[in-house]
Amino acid sequence: MQSVYKHAVCNIAATRAGNSFEGLFADRDPTLLTSDVLDIDNGVLKGSFRLIDEDYFTQEIDDAKINQRAWVTQERMLSRRIIHFAAEQVFWDCAELTACESLPHGTSVWPKSARTKMKVGTKQGSHLLTPSESVEQGLGQWTRIVNTYSACGLTQIGDKVIAISGVGEHMRQNMKLDYCAGLWRSKMEMQLVWFVTRPQPGETPRNELAPSWSWISVNGSVDMPQPDQYEGYDIIPLISVIDVSTRREVYERRGVKIVGSMRIRCILNPVKVQGTTQDYHLEGEGMEHARQVQVDAPDVIGAERLFFAPMFDLQTPRSLEDKWNLASEIRGILVRAVDGEPGTYTRCGHVFVSGIVREDTKAFEKTYEALKSPDKNPGIPCEEYDASFGYTITIV
Repeated sequence: MQSVYKHAVCNIAATRAGNSFEGLFADRDPTLLTSDVLDIDNGVLKGSFRLIDEDYFTQEIDDAKINQRAWVTQERMLSRRIIHFAAEQVFWDCAELTACESLPHGTSVWPKSARTKMKVGTKQGSHLLTPSESVEQGLGQWTRIVNTYSACGLTQIGDKVIAISGVGEHMRQNMKLDYCAGLWRSKMEMQLVWFVTRPQPGETPRNELAPSWSWISVNGSVDMPQPDQYEGYDIIPLISVIDVSTRREVYERRGVKIVGSMRIRCILNPVKVQGTTQDYHLEGEGMEHARQVQVDAPDVIGAERLFFAPMFDLQTPRSLEDKWNLASEIRGILVRAVDGEPGTYTRCGHVFVSGIVREDTKAFEKTYEALKSPDKNPGIPCEEYDASFGYTITIV
């Protein structure tokens, strides 16, 4: 897949087609191939100006039915040049120019507009697959790819692993990092805090395609933090990834699945999710600081042996004049102990908590600081406990 699309001189896409029985061509309205020109002379501005719909590329290309498919998303990303036969006109898209019949010289409007949306967008101005200058930039590219890809549909859910494998291999060659079931073996504490934004209709919340800590294991679109957007913030990791083990196997229903585990040293705070599937909240010590909680599946609500494991603390001065006036955001995951397997857990949600330094004490609330303290109850199920480093557990 990667070699075919990456090295092709040009790819031709039947973007207008609603299914495999429709082709490139259709009856069109020729008046749509002309661009409106507006003459202005108001004493401030004078000249002839062309009116351009900044969302036109998104509407005609990104939102086309065929481009909502996961396989096609990978093909678009890997292709160097694409000729799109869209509903109203033909588009050309490459790194140097994005144009159409009515705008043969292109426009700078579409590349800027596409970058503001969770879309593949134009190749002109895109940095999705360009060689990254840093690990943070590379991981930022990958998270944008994941956020876009996960929102696309698959006829066969078993294709989810291989329908992104070509892009993953391309990124692996660029970043020189180990690829671990949709995540990378660098700064994993930031990648683990993905959360589900929209479940896939007609599918169960979970699948058997990957370990629970991977976004591949849920059926639906996800949102993963972009490390390259945290420049200037103090990022304090709150876990240590000891080992990650994965292997590919044949998926019974068709396709490929990834079997694996992750061994980490972390902090565990006992919590409980209470409420209904439409309205739930966290209960437990320090959970008055919780701002958001998203569960991976509704069976977590009311479940026992549930814990909040903070992944990283993001701190930034709220005032340049007062260094003590700090704000903190802790991102973490919910994990649930596996019955009969002490020290083994599954990931089951995402938690976001925040706090600010008090003016009187010049410190965070004690209950907030306690969320990051490894000095906890040694009786919590784990492989090993150390009051200075926390719990060693395995997530499957």
